[in-house]
Amino acid sequence: MSPFLLNLLLALLWTFTWGSFDIYTLTAGFVLGYLLLGLYSRVMQVHGGYGSRVFNLLSFFMYFIRILITANIQIAIEVLTPTHYQRPRIVRYNVEGLSEAQVTVLANTISLTPGTLAMDISKDRRFLYVHCMYAADREAAVRALDELRDRLTREVF
Repeated sequence: MSPFLLNLLLALLWTFTWGSFDIYTLTAGFVLGYLLLGLYSRVMQVHGGYGSRVFNLLSFFMYFIRILITANIQIAIEVLTPTHYQRPRIVRYNVEGLSEAQVTVLANTISLTPGTLAMDISKDRRFLYVHCMYAADREAAVRALDELRDRLTREVF
């Protein structure tokens, strides 16, 4: 059984123990189950236990929200001002060493961010072609994509 499902089961057991099935009791049970599973993974010395995995996912989520807010502000400034700051470029980005699932998630996170779009992948599956609206400096665009890829592989996969 996956740790997340076990956490949900512990939360349901907690609500049944208290005899009231409401969002507050379920949330308290989920938090308590999370803490118990995190403690169990530390005591049993499970590397990359449930607690750290959820923390890593939350860390990536906060990072991605920050990127989304920054990109949305940049696009809003572009729309609201008469000056055009965009310097579009298509970047050929190396995705060697990533699994198909990792490339798919990377391409989707790139496309979800305003101002960037994952356009295509090469036939040999080595390169992802990304359209960037603000890429006057190719190296800076590649560094931003590298940071996204590294955080994805480290915190999600």
